[in-house]
Amino acid sequence: MRKFISAVLLLGGAFLASPSAFAQFSVVPNNLYFGFQNQNGGGTADYIINVGAASNIVGQSTVVNLSSSFSLSLFNDPSLQGTSSQIMGGVVGGSNAGNPSDIFLTQLRTSNIGSPALAGSSVTKLMTRAQDNSAYANLTQINGPSAGTGLLDTSKSWENFVEPANTASTFLGATGLNPDSPVSPSTVLYEDLWETSRSSITGSSPYIYLGYFTLNVTGSPSLTFTSTNVPGALTSPIIISVNKTGSTVTVVSSKAVPTHTYQLQSSSSLNPVSWGNVGGSVLATGTLVTNTDGSATASKQFYRVQGQ
Repeated sequence: MRKFISAVLLLGGAFLASPSAFAQFSVVPNNLYFGFQNQNGGGTADYIINVGAASNIVGQSTVVNLSSSFSLSLFNDPSLQGTSSQIMGGVVGGSNAGNPSDIFLTQLRTSNIGSPALAGSSVTKLMTRAQDNSAYANLTQINGPSAGTGLLDTSKSWENFVEPANTASTFLGATGLNPDSPVSPSTVLYEDLWETSRSSITGSSPYIYLGYFTLNVTGSPSLTFTSTNVPGALTSPIIISVNKTGSTVTVVSSKAVPTHTYQLQSSSSLNPVSWGNVGGSVLATGTLVTNTDGSATASKQFYRVQGQ
């Protein structure tokens, strides 16, 4: 929310108001802010969006459409585009007023597209409470619009406090992680959302992967968030190994999609074929899934695995 306080002067008995003499911006704890800056391309303003509370999108079982928060006209504004389009963008958020304190940030997603339960980036850094406090102190300096809206920020608060340089006085310096990635209207951007939280003043905590943002600047929808709870697109599993020990057959399949279940089926013949379920279905937690037949006593048996 942006508040204006006018300075009032008394000159010759007339009151003259100077609008915007003082400006005060507020960052809402645990709201997520998507910022764009073009410091390398001569941009004179940042574009900052408040996509709302993290709790509104994290943990959802369907893709959340955030397109109403994104404005193509503001993104294309000459003040952001500058003399050459070298725009960087990413998401940050957090809080240090509660227990636990936390920090949200994005990292470029380069793999596992279509598999929301799996991260497409890697974060190995840990966060201490002191680092959390420093990161959040810098975060509160950005020009934060109200939830669901965006603005062009000529003070370039994103560039100044989030990702100007790897120094202690910036969000990037406090976390050691750059939330921004290159943004191009001709390609789709995927960014993983990570969170770290601290209940204790001492010690450190890892970052936890929560899902990913998809930004398709000229497409529709233009901005979405896919939580780890959203089922990935089901693909046909591929059996890569079959082993028999005693009366137990173990079947390992690749191309599994986390959040989907996989059922082993068997048939004693392929002509005619008569598939029947063997054992219970298995919930995939990675790209490999293992099914077993614990009563494989026949001399010949055919197997297949079906995703559900």
